[in-house]
This record gives sequence, structure tokens and C-alpha cells, in this order.
Amino acid sequence: MIGNAVTTVVSVTSRPFLKALATTRGGADSLTGFVFAYGEARREAEALRMRLAESAAALARSAELAAENQRLRRMLRFVRHEPDLGLESVEILANYKGILKIDRGVIHGVEVSMCVITEDGVVGLVTEVYPASATVVTLHSAECRIGAMVERNRVRGVVHGGRGDISRICTMEYIDTKDDVRQGDAVVTSPESLFPPGYAIGRVVAVHDAGRLWKYADIEPAVDPYRLDELFLVRRAAIPAGELAGRRETEGLEEPARPAAAALPDTRTLQERYAP
Repeated sequence: MIGNAVTTVVSVTSRPFLKALATTRGGADSLTGFVFAYGEARREAEALRMRLAESAAALARSAELAAENQRLRRMLRFVRHEPDLGLESVEILANYKGILKIDRGVIHGVEVSMCVITEDGVVGLVTEVYPASATVVTLHSAECRIGAMVERNRVRGVVHGGRGDISRICTMEYIDTKDDVRQGDAVVTSPESLFPPGYAIGRVVAVHDAGRLWKYADIEPAVDPYRLDELFLVRRAAIPAGELAGRRETEGLEEPARPAAAALPDTRTLQERYAP
């Protein structure tokens, strides 16, 4: 009887403690499960981020390869379209304030004053040559001066740089004040320049009348040298006169001798013969 009473008292007294202990164990188990689930989710998220980064890098590489492929196709079409210029593709080693260094030099046959172009237009001129490299001054440099003309009406002038690295605008000088030059006119190389005639130099963005015999125009170059990776060295800017006349040089063949025509009598008077 007394034993049953003691058991009852102990059971009643310990019940809250046992309930609290069970609750604590359940909470600990829940907390442990939550921590484990959080860690697992975090690892999955990190793996997803890595896969996403890899996919983005692969997509960027694919886009770069596509752009490079398109650029090379354009260059190839340009070379095929201009077989008479002897174009040679060169790479840019350095680019600083409108001056480029290319990977061709004396050992490759590069000479001072050779022209450098792209499929979009004029880049500049070779000014210094080293054994395995050369310096090219572009239209963003004051050292570059190119004979030019307005494509619309063939008004002549000289285009040069010199506005500095920030402006990136060059100048066309020696334009007669009476000549018609307008904003938006295309400017190309003239037959008097070192370049093949008709290649794009840029467009007129402003015309200034200095109030003298000459006026000048601001030109935005067609080619931005700061965005170039490759360009073309012009090995043969001038076309031989024989080819312009429709004749090609033929090695190993001699033109047959023609019979000399009989000399005709000179019917001019003495005054006509010896007049200054």
C-alpha cells in the first residue's frame, strides 16, 4: 500500500521532467535535421552556381569564337577582292596613343612608308622598322599625313592627326575656300597619296572657314585603331602600267621584233622646226 503510494507520487512528480526531456530530445533531433538539410542545400546551391559559371564561360567562348570566325571570313573576302595589293595579314603587338607595333620587320621585307589598312579603310603608315617588328603611326598621330579627297566631288586635301589621344578626331587641311565640302561627306585616299586611291579615311563631322585662302574640316576616322587585333600590310600599292593597259608580265617570252617603218619626209618649214 505504501509502495504503491510512493510509486504514484514519483510518477506524478517526475512526469513534467520526463515530458520536458522528451521535448528537448525531439527539438535536438529537429535542429540536427535542419542543420543537415541546410548544409545539403548549400552544397547543392554551390554546385549549381559552379555549373552556371561554367556554362556562362562556355557561352562566352562560343560567342568569341563566332565573332572571330566572322572577322576572319571578312578578312579573307577582302584579300580575295584585292589581289593586286599583295595584302599580308599582321598582328598588333602593342597599341599606345595612336601608334601601333606590328609583328613584321626587316626580316619579313617591311619598309618605311608601307601602307597599313583593314577591310574598313585606312589605318596608317609604317615609320620605323626593326628586325622583327615595325612601328605604324595611325590617323590619331600627328606624324601620319595622307593625301585625301572628298569622294562626292574629288576635292583634295591632306588628312593628319594631332588632336590628341582623347579626341580621336583628325583634320583635313588645304581645302580651297571655294570648294564644296559638307558635313557627312565621305573622305577617301587620293591618287597622289601613298595609298591605293579610293580607300575610306573617314567622314566629315564639321567644316571650319579660317577666313583665309584655305579652310579645314574635322574628320572622324573610319577605322578605330584601339579596337584592332589584325590588319593588312600593303605590299604593292601601285599597279604596274602594263596591267592597267590590260597586259600582264610574261617571263621567258620576248616580243617579236617589228619591222622599222620607213622614215617620212619632214614637211615643216625651218621656222617651225627650230621655233622655241
